[in-house]
Amino acid sequence: MNTYFLIGAGMGTEQMLTEQARQTIQNADVVLSTGRLADGLADVRAEIQTLAFSRLAQLAQESTGNIAILLSGDTGFYSAAKSLTEKLRGSGTVELVPGISSIQLFCARFHTSYDDAVLLSLHGRSGALLAPVSYHHKVIMLTGGENKVHVLCQRLVEAGLTHLTVSVAENLGADTERLVSGTPEQLAREQFGDLCVMMTQNKQPTDSSHALRDDDFVRGEVPMTKQEVRWLASSLLSVKPDEVVYDIGAGTGSVTMELARHATRGMVYAVECKSEAIDLLHRNRVHTGCYNTQIVQAMAPDGLEQLPTPDCAFIGGSRGNMAEIVRALKQKNPKIRVLITAIALESLHEAIEALEHNGFAVEISCVNVSRAKKVARYHMMTAQNPVYLIGGNL
Repeated sequence: MNTYFLIGAGMGTEQMLTEQARQTIQNADVVLSTGRLADGLADVRAEIQTLAFSRLAQLAQESTGNIAILLSGDTGFYSAAKSLTEKLRGSGTVELVPGISSIQLFCARFHTSYDDAVLLSLHGRSGALLAPVSYHHKVIMLTGGENKVHVLCQRLVEAGLTHLTVSVAENLGADTERLVSGTPEQLAREQFGDLCVMMTQNKQPTDSSHALRDDDFVRGEVPMTKQEVRWLASSLLSVKPDEVVYDIGAGTGSVTMELARHATRGMVYAVECKSEAIDLLHRNRVHTGCYNTQIVQAMAPDGLEQLPTPDCAFIGGSRGNMAEIVRALKQKNPKIRVLITAIALESLHEAIEALEHNGFAVEISCVNVSRAKKVARYHMMTAQNPVYLIGGNL
């Protein structure tokens, strides 16, 4: 039976190999690799078969004896070792030989630690950027493909996250290694390749665990969902950290920002048609530090077709288009979770009808909130308008 050694080859240079990795490569019957790694390790083993990554598992299974497969970085950090282990396990024994990750080397170069950092890979992935850098002091990420460093920095600039410090290491461990730090604006003007590690530092990250109160928002003449209703709504929607969320009829953005603090690796799309509300949304986005929000000026369901598929949606206002909005949401994601708020009985009926007509199981609650108001030495309770919460498939 074959033994497959999945070897973390570090940065793909001889000096970055561990001694265990070196000996395993030299003693293997067959060594397989992609071209980039083989080029840097020719002095360790002359007979390295190079091939496209997609063919590694197939050729390994066709070989006999001890087969070494070279993988970049460390086998435990965003490595192909995970998928290869599943493919090879039925054909023999799989052993992992860990290596030096690019994160380790990056932190050594910049004299920093990674035990207090959020670690991401955006290399060839469409992962979210704005959420983690909004809510964490330090984020370290692998970049490349469509998410090159200069593209990501331009994204930070457009989002208003210009106060961050960005550090980048390009071609770590190679002769062409480059280390650079600056603002997002500065690095957006440069060009970077695929093999980069990027770190953002935010001196004042937003505390996502803090429940937003009414006085945390810039107010205008636009109606705002009150704090107690927002807290209940965000809990009922059960927003997961990496989800895509819609807030339709976003108004001042009070619900938008509350939802954004739950989607700490995701994105919230605030859909609003009124110009005065759009202005407040932009101001409150910065005021509350919830940069993982994108503001869309449109009267729903217009504007929804251009957005990513939502996992859940909050509807705070429909402008008479409730049925059309719910239908559009169902079409975008048949398994979407929807929560609607209503004050008027007519709006309640409209919401129930729209949800049931589109096949949702409906759950209804009525929330009555009173707040204390001090009168002389007494605290008198003042009732707020009762609000209906109408949920679909929650």
